[in-house]
Amino acid sequence: MTIRREIVLAAAALTAVLAASAGPAQETRFRDCPECPEMVVLSQGNFIMGSPAWESAHREHETPARRISIARQLAVGAHEVTFEEWDACVAAGGCHGYRPTAPWGRDRQPVVHVSWLDARAYVEWLSRRTGRDYRLLTEAEWEYTARADTAGPYHTGNRIDPDQANYGGGGTVPVGSYPPNAFGLHDMHGNVWEWVEDCWNPSHAGAPTDGAVRLSGDCNWRVLRGGSWLNGPQSVRSAARFRTSSEERAYYVIGFRVALTLDP
Repeated sequence: MTIRREIVLAAAALTAVLAASAGPAQETRFRDCPECPEMVVLSQGNFIMGSPAWESAHREHETPARRISIARQLAVGAHEVTFEEWDACVAAGGCHGYRPTAPWGRDRQPVVHVSWLDARAYVEWLSRRTGRDYRLLTEAEWEYTARADTAGPYHTGNRIDPDQANYGGGGTVPVGSYPPNAFGLHDMHGNVWEWVEDCWNPSHAGAPTDGAVRLSGDCNWRVLRGGSWLNGPQSVRSAARFRTSSEERAYYVIGFRVALTLDP
């Protein structure tokens, strides 16, 4: 064996030892209480919000596409809020005592039949329970987390398949049934539409560029993101957006996930 080859092998062995000692990269996850949602800590970053005209199923209310900087460190629910988590709120005297019907069972199914006002009641209870300021995501934060450093229609690329997300009919499935995106978040595409904090506006023109909530516009209507089990692939795109009344409870396709701004 030549001296050069010995050096190469020794360097490779040292690299392997250092990698083994460091271990694999781990997402930072936590729960603030046993019945609280599991949270994933995300890094700050930039992205292009909205869809370009060439994207299949592009809609005018997804324009103009613009660069957004997420300057705050966030923790975001790894999953949509479940019936199990909602029922814990009700059992503790929160959520106005409202117990929504569960067409496909409770436990780890995403909670449905909840209005934006109900979602706000849940995060207010969660804040009291933990002493931290839980909230809904802003619309910009939602799209940032859905894209997970991707720029195509889906975090899976230019297309999405039924083995990658729950869409196209059949009902909800337990959270986490499909692979997560690169940020470690499940069901950003499909399963249930997710309420966000923002008031409805017919475009992104004039929206904050720092990821903050947009409270101008028609605040009787709130924004929904992510599509649902009932929709086709065009409605589960990262840029897709919808609206409905903040008081609407009738739909079995709408849920939500929670967020938390972390201290610097």
